[in-house]
Amino acid sequence: MARTQSHTPTVSAIFVLGFCILASLFVATASAYLFGPGKYCGVVVFDRWGTCYLVSGPYVNYVASDVRSGLLPYKGRAMQVDASEVTRGGIRFEDPMIHEYKILGPAPAPKRVTLDGLQLIAVQAFGRYTRPQFLIELRNNGKSPVRVDRSEIGILLFKAETPELSSSDDDSVALISRSGIEEASYISSAGVGNQKSSWGYIVDMKTQPPPNFVIAPGQSVRTLIRFKVYPGQYQFMFAYGGGVSAEKSLASNAISFDMGADGRAVLHK
Repeated sequence: MARTQSHTPTVSAIFVLGFCILASLFVATASAYLFGPGKYCGVVVFDRWGTCYLVSGPYVNYVASDVRSGLLPYKGRAMQVDASEVTRGGIRFEDPMIHEYKILGPAPAPKRVTLDGLQLIAVQAFGRYTRPQFLIELRNNGKSPVRVDRSEIGILLFKAETPELSSSDDDSVALISRSGIEEASYISSAGVGNQKSSWGYIVDMKTQPPPNFVIAPGQSVRTLIRFKVYPGQYQFMFAYGGGVSAEKSLASNAISFDMGADGRAVLHK
């Protein structure tokens, strides 16, 4: 089973083709997703090109380039802002952009998931493979067992690109968002005329954890995912929790890589 979404891969793209096979996967949470003024929470993330996001599990909120500097001191921290101007960008109207905001402080504690003691670690696992693959590791550094909800683990892939139908007003976009390891795979495609680009990932089912699982103190759980992407510059990370941008969440370290026209991926330092 795969959830399919679309995104515009080039500035000249004139249409985006996509449909969601697992339409019910995020229906409940997506219906509550903010698209207008209000309080937004997320880990403050600046990607390798400087685009700013509030990352909340599978979800991202863009922060406009002319106001992003206000969040720079909070990089890597889960914050809450009161956004007075928010727009829905792109043909999918899924990843909103915050244009004006007031910083309220740290994001409130989550109600549905436990974050205490959890650490998220992204590990490159290219090995002998030419396509990028990564290990998603959730580690319990605390003193008590932590119960994890698999549906709250979000996969994020940023790309150096400025499609005209995207929310982004910067030099990069969230090519993959609103998806996670709950799905066995994700694939999207878009193009102009007879030329089409596709991208996505596959979750290694041998390492996919159950819908709910417990991590004992000092232990970790790892899941392998493999990407299929077209040539360009990328950055990968994953996140957990967030309550649809309504509460505190966690984000992993980011790993940058470049995909060549020859189909080989190279880590970017």
